[in-house]
Parts: sequence; C-alpha cells; structure tokens
Amino acid sequence: MKYLPKAVHVCLFLLLLSTGITVNAQQKDILKFAVVTDTHIGKQGNNTGLKAIVNDINKNPEVDFVLHAGDISDFGYDEELGEAKALMDGLSKPYFIVPGNHDTGWSGSGGLIYDKLWKEQKFVKDINGVRFIGFSTGPYGRMSRGYVPLDQMRWLDSLIQVTPKQQPVIFISHYSLDEGLSNYNQVIDKLHRVNTLAVLCGHGHINKLFDYNGIRGIMTRTAQIRQGTLAYNVFSLTPDTLHVTMVEVGQPANQAWATLPMPPKKNKSTTKLSENNASVIDPQFTNVQAVWTYQDEGNIVAAPAVWKNSVLIGNLLGEFKSLDAANAKVNWRFKTGKSIHSSAEIAGNRVVFASADSNIYCLNAKNGKLIWKVKTMAPALASPTIERGVVYIGSSDLKFRAIDLKTGKVTWSFEGLAGFPPSKPAVADGKVVFGTWNKTLYALNTKDGSLAWQWRNDEKSHYYSPAMSIPVIQNGKVYMVAPDEKLREYNLGTGEQTFVTDQFRVRESLGGNAERNLLVAKTMQDTIVAWSTQGREPEPIMNISGGYGRDFSFSAPVFSGSTFYFGTTFGRVYAIDMEGKNIEWIYELSEDMINTVKPLADGSVVATSVDGKIVLLQAREKIGKLN
Repeated sequence: MKYLPKAVHVCLFLLLLSTGITVNAQQKDILKFAVVTDTHIGKQGNNTGLKAIVNDINKNPEVDFVLHAGDISDFGYDEELGEAKALMDGLSKPYFIVPGNHDTGWSGSGGLIYDKLWKEQKFVKDINGVRFIGFSTGPYGRMSRGYVPLDQMRWLDSLIQVTPKQQPVIFISHYSLDEGLSNYNQVIDKLHRVNTLAVLCGHGHINKLFDYNGIRGIMTRTAQIRQGTLAYNVFSLTPDTLHVTMVEVGQPANQAWATLPMPPKKNKSTTKLSENNASVIDPQFTNVQAVWTYQDEGNIVAAPAVWKNSVLIGNLLGEFKSLDAANAKVNWRFKTGKSIHSSAEIAGNRVVFASADSNIYCLNAKNGKLIWKVKTMAPALASPTIERGVVYIGSSDLKFRAIDLKTGKVTWSFEGLAGFPPSKPAVADGKVVFGTWNKTLYALNTKDGSLAWQWRNDEKSHYYSPAMSIPVIQNGKVYMVAPDEKLREYNLGTGEQTFVTDQFRVRESLGGNAERNLLVAKTMQDTIVAWSTQGREPEPIMNISGGYGRDFSFSAPVFSGSTFYFGTTFGRVYAIDMEGKNIEWIYELSEDMINTVKPLADGSVVATSVDGKIVLLQAREKIGKLN
C-alpha cells in the first residue's frame, strides 16, 4: 500500500485526531512498514545480507516505508557508514533512520559522518495521520550507558507540546528504554504525555516485547544472519491491532509473533525500573558535600581543567566555557564549530583542547580569547598533554602532532596511525605514548616524532584496542589496560612486553602515582585495586569492595597526595585513601557516567557527568576548617 492521496490523508488525520484510530472500520490497514536494525556493515558478509533484505522489501508492494533502528555500521568508520548509506539508498520506498551505539560510540568523527550522510540523528514524520518520532541514544566517543542527548530531550519537549493529544505516535530509538539508557525514566515520562502507540528499538538482536510503565516496547532482531536466516520485521497497523511479523528472506511466510490491541490501555506506573546492582551508600562515606552544582546545556564527555580560580570545560554542543570556581558563574564562553570530546590541558595562562570541527585550539584562560588554532584534516576528539612548552595530541586524520605552545607551529607530525587516538598521551623520558583504535599502542620519540616502538593486540578484535586508557609511566615502564581486561607492562625504551595479568578485571580506568610507585584502578566487578611497582613486577597491595556494582566506563583514577579519585558508570564519585586502604567518601552526582575528575590543591574535587552536571565537592571537615 502506498501513501494515501493528500485529501484522503488529511481526512484520515482529522478522524484520527478527533476519535483515535479505533473508528475507521473501512480502512483495513492504516500503515504497513518494515523495521530493519543492527545491520553492522563492516563485518564480513553483512553488506550482502543488507542488500538481500533491501531487495526483499522492494518486492513487497504492501510495505509503505522502512525504519532502521541503528547500528547500521559495525564501528562507525567513514567507509562503513558510506557503504551502508549506499545499500539503504537502494530501497524503492522511503526510509528513516536513527543511529546506534556502534555508529557513534567508536566513531572517529564524533558522529559527524553520520550527520553528513543522513543530515540529522533524529526525525519526525507524519504518515497517514500517525506521527513517527526517531531520536538518538548515543553514547558518543565513550563506552558508557546510552543516553538521549540534552538537546534532543529539549527537542522532544517541543514536539510533545505541538503534537495533538489524540494523534497516534510511534517512537523509535536504538536502545530499549531501560537501565541501558541512563535517562530512560525522563524519556518514558515524556512519552506518557502523548498518545504513544509503541516504542520500537533494536540493540538487543532478538525479537522481544517490553512494558515501559504501561507503554509497549517492541525490539526487532538483528538483520545479520542468525540460525541461517536474514530477517526483519513488518508492522501492520489496523484500527484495532498492531501485528508484528518476522520476515525471513527466502523462507516461507511466518505468522505474526506479536499481536497487540490498539489503542493500548496505558496504566502509568510510578515504579522505577531496576537499575545497577550498586549498594546503598553507607552513611560513614557521606562526609562530603557539594559546594556548588552547575547544569550545563550540553552533554559532557571531557574531564574538567582548573586555572587559578576558574573551571574550564567543553561540551558536545561545541561550547567551551570558564566557570568561577567560587560560585559557578560563567566567566566567558568560546564557541567551536562542532562537539568537544577533548579534555583541556593548561600551561601558564594558556588552555589547549581539540574540537570535532577539525581544529586544535589554544585560548587565553583568563578571557577566552583565541591565541592560535591548528587545522587538522579530520575531527579531533583526543586530549592534549603539554610538556616543556610542547603540546602533544592526536587526531582522527590518523596523525599525531607536536605543537609549539607559544606559537601554534607544528614542530613535527607522525602520520599513518593504524586507528584514531581518542584519549590523552603520556610523556616521559623522551617518549610520548598513546593508544589508538585498531589495536595499536604507540611510543614516539619526543625529539622528532619518529617511531620508537609499537605494540599491537592481534589476539583480539578492534573492540579490545588499548585506546581510551591513559598510559601510566613509572620507573622506565609503561602500564596499560584495555577492554580485554588485562594489565600489561612494557619496557619504555624498547616496547618489550615484560608483564601481563588478568587477575583483576580492569577495563580502561588505570591511574598511578610515580612518587609512591603505585598503580591504582577500578575494576568492572565492583572492586578497587592497587599495585606496588617497586619490585620486578607489579605486586597487588589492595583489593577492596567499592559498592558501585558493575562498571564499564572510562574514568582514570587521579591522585592528590595519598588520596585518589575516580567516577563510575552510574554517577558516583569516589575518594580512596591509600594510607588506610579504604574508602574516604562517596558522592552520588548523577545517574550517568562520571568523567575523569580533577582534584585541587585544597582537597576539593571538580567532577563532571555525561548529562552535563558540573560539581565542586569538598569533604565536610575541610569545609568546616575553611569557614
């Protein structure tokens, strides 16, 4: 069935608007559409699979249009997204798409190539009186829970305000609306404000029904070959029923696997869906409080920097700002062209950071005035390290640069990286060490940028690359962790791997204190560990329970004196006393991931969360002393 003529469309729309979809007895199907998801173009054979699905849909004259629920690519590479776009454009009927975590989470462009190909990461379309709304669920440039970005949450609010209350609405996102999405409760609340028929999703790779506090959720299985078949779902919306049928390409027709009455009878529940298995914070660990909290307009995936009495931070809206550390009032703002994933570094009165607009910026930390910028050939998501007047930073153009801090002149450039560097390099003893996606760890000579050595993890796929973790250098050794959950030690001079252990499941969050010969880490399994590096190999000296539950997000532990600090996937900030080998305090800032925090000389800590919160924390006894 094709789209109805305009006059009929308007009449049907008004009928739906005034009475709902249950009265149109002469219309058998209001809509019939296909949902395809998790095509993962980039994996071997998936391109021919998607081509077969496209051809199969094209042969079905009853399908009006197609929805794609994300993860159209496997790793967000430019070439993967380009091939996926070409395959989807082979459809002979309209299609609408939202990105998935594989399209944005590991993207070297910060999701910008997706935007270039499909214009936006959200959509709204009225078809035969039914409003279809698609939105992104991230994450962006970091392994964390998904989240609907703050600007899209505001966009959803604006749509809800202008959507007639009786107009049927179908939403689509990549993630299901549960604990995998950090702000799912807020999203569900918004969906209850309109006549939501269903929420469609992918991500889980199976056909599945959900109940989101009285709103139906429908997950579609992956389009990849499973049990020997390629498949997608066809949705048939009638005045009183929504039928969902899995179509297996080249196989006999299936019966509907879900038949749902329309309109749904929604009973909004106030019960919060289950979340992380974190324990309740023990009162003995609550001796900390917020001096102030600031809510940013954009999501934040960067660590804060501090210059004198100012906190400096960038957001995914492309804005870099300075806040007064005393009261969080904005001192100045600087707007870049695209999102900022980069954590700023400060030397003297200069602050350096990168932007996905393909520039590396140096600003005056006092007033935000541009001092210089260096143009790159692709988005720059990585963070800089400044050492002896030289800025060291990588970019998604597969180059690593050394830049003179004073003049902005590139002193050398190493080209041809195996993958893009998303994190911050470590510099010591004439070497700069950093990881990249595509499984490679590099050490370059700081003098001229020549390759000192490289190590490649050929045992695993690119998902296990030593990319996000910041290398720790101590006593002529490099320490690194990766998603394969192993701690590795390398000789700084030669690159020889001298030690490896999988005793503790450390994903990416590793830190150290060279003066104390310590390595520290948070693990994926609710423990906080430490090693001494004084001996021939790292020796475990601490292993305590954190009470934060499962954890998989990067937040490098950072020392101040004998205390180190880190954040968790589910929004907590921890202070750990290494002298007593115990938790000093815990603060719950958010339901979202905490970035690497910034401890200050007076014992306070600045922390940021992905949902745009910035906080200055201080232990209560220290606040008393200050007052």
